[in-house]
Amino acid sequence: MSILGVTMESWYLLFCKSKQELRAQTNLQNQGFEVFFPEHKIERIVKGRRSIRTSPLFPSYLFIKLDSQNCNFSAVKNTRGVSGFVAYGHKFQIVPEQLIAQLKSMSDMSEVTSSLPKAGDVVYLNTESFKNVQAIYQESDGDMRSILLVNLLNKQVTVSVDNKEISL
Repeated sequence: MSILGVTMESWYLLFCKSKQELRAQTNLQNQGFEVFFPEHKIERIVKGRRSIRTSPLFPSYLFIKLDSQNCNFSAVKNTRGVSGFVAYGHKFQIVPEQLIAQLKSMSDMSEVTSSLPKAGDVVYLNTESFKNVQAIYQESDGDMRSILLVNLLNKQVTVSVDNKEISL
């Protein structure tokens, strides 16, 4: 809505119930609200296997665009999955439009953030034979193994080990 051609819509920050961001997003979109839930892709080792999964950029938070003059804020607050608005005092937190635009452009790039070691990183082996032995990460060897450079008896040896036997 607008007053004299000036729109009164702003982005607000919502706090969601634990792990219910997608539920809140779906329910709010079904009510006709514009909602933004930024996510990013993370590469991790899960059960010894490399995997890429999508995670929230801000867990338990999402952004909603509302008309401050003509919106039923209590309907938003009472939506399934939503705990309430983030507020300072009695005023709901307004998020600048530039920040939302920046977050949207970052999420469009969809680069994968890796929590895995990179070539040349120092890692430690957690096997029974090589407990806490320092090694240098070389490269991945498929989904479940990695190639490391280990210094044994003053000689550098390349070994392939399970990913679950490596710690940073």
